[in-house]
Amino acid sequence: MARAKTPPVVVLFGDEEYQKSKTLTTLIDELLPPEIDRGMALSIYDGGQREEYGGPVLAQVMDDLRTLPFLAPHRVVVVREAESFISEHRDKLERYVERPAPTGYLILETKSFPKTTRLHKAVVAAGGRVVECRKMNNRGLAEFVVEEAASFDKRIDRPAVGTLLDLIGAEQGMLAAEVEKLALFVGDRPTISREDVHTLIGQTREEKIFAVMDAAAAGELEAALRLWRQVLATDSAAVFRAVGGLAFVLRRWLMAQRMRAEGASVRTIAPKVMMWGRERELDALLQRLSEPRMKRLLASLAELDAEAKVGNRSIETGVEALLCDAAR
Repeated sequence: MARAKTPPVVVLFGDEEYQKSKTLTTLIDELLPPEIDRGMALSIYDGGQREEYGGPVLAQVMDDLRTLPFLAPHRVVVVREAESFISEHRDKLERYVERPAPTGYLILETKSFPKTTRLHKAVVAAGGRVVECRKMNNRGLAEFVVEEAASFDKRIDRPAVGTLLDLIGAEQGMLAAEVEKLALFVGDRPTISREDVHTLIGQTREEKIFAVMDAAAAGELEAALRLWRQVLATDSAAVFRAVGGLAFVLRRWLMAQRMRAEGASVRTIAPKVMMWGRERELDALLQRLSEPRMKRLLASLAELDAEAKVGNRSIETGVEALLCDAAR
């Protein structure tokens, strides 16, 4: 069976999670179009987990790659957070790259992938693809915002770009989401102005609390803490609403976890918990945070609220501790 244009091994690395996620989605869509049953052709392993908890086992990964696909042109195997997996099995991965499975595609997602390693050289020599996804500087972020707006056939004023970066920060995923909201907000108007940014972002301050928890649930502690500090810096009343907002998010996720346990699909659950078009993110979240863990986080939040009311703890540091727990 002839290969598609996508090379047999792709390595996505860097510190920009949105870029990696978007590139991964594009690759999977390219190899396994929507009409294909991905349950029979796609395996995704969480390299951040130990083998006994569903982490990648080399023998299973190799079996998945070498098994002939059923009702699909290819088999795709993804290893997320693959740092430990690569370190443990570097020699065997080098040998696999030299003679990859004819219908298997291996995608490794990792924080770093030094050019000096033999595995990097082997991937390049085999015609594999190495994609770096790095955080952008302010100029790059501004261009990114302009391009995102153009994808919705909108122009965004330069002052509006600067205001958006000031309010949202450097997280590309959040910027992309806000640009989409702005494009819908302006309707038929061709241009997004600074006034539009002020109006819409000002109306969604409550949602910043939700974004904080989204980052923590994705394991992105640094981003979650930075967003929380931005909330405190830009909204003096945020601390008084934080406990209620965080509790709302956790209850929403707990409902999603219970719906999934009852057999509902992620596609069905997402709109019911206000995560429209974020099915992949919701699925990853539900895999990371079990129902008992969500209940424990809710209990910790209730304890924080009770102690803060009598002056024994501060909401600011208590929330930081909760985010650390959620991201762990």
